[in-house]
Amino acid sequence: MGTIGLLNDINTSVFPVEDAYISRLDQPAKIVEHYPVLYVAKATVVLVLISRREELGPVGLARGGYTHIVSFPVLIATSAFEIHGQLEQPGKLDVAALLGIGTGHFISAYKVNVVATAYPDVPYTSEVLIINRNLITLIAPEPGGKTSG
Repeated sequence: MGTIGLLNDINTSVFPVEDAYISRLDQPAKIVEHYPVLYVAKATVVLVLISRREELGPVGLARGGYTHIVSFPVLIATSAFEIHGQLEQPGKLDVAALLGIGTGHFISAYKVNVVATAYPDVPYTSEVLIINRNLITLIAPEPGGKTSG
């Protein structure tokens, strides 16, 4: 099913994380705790960084089954994070549809650079990011990208 499928599964409100290492945002290299398994309330998850696309899940689930995909460079913001990366959509980037249509609460972005606004000197990079679309405060297309409302 993949990570995005587990997060978007409407039959459960918690997300299990196996072999979990806990670090603070301002010291990501310092491991504070380790748990064989922990459970996170999905509604509170802002974002998940994933190192490989394969962990996201099958392409049909991750992208809604579309095959002709265009990458759009964007800035995505939440109340706590600024994310520069790429959204992959068919045709034009339709922010209104992305944030308002469908049942999944989580969407993916690619080749991301993430900064916690409280700790701007500690950037994070990842091949894939899953973000809770209910917690997105803005999406701004970067120069050069095509968009639609």
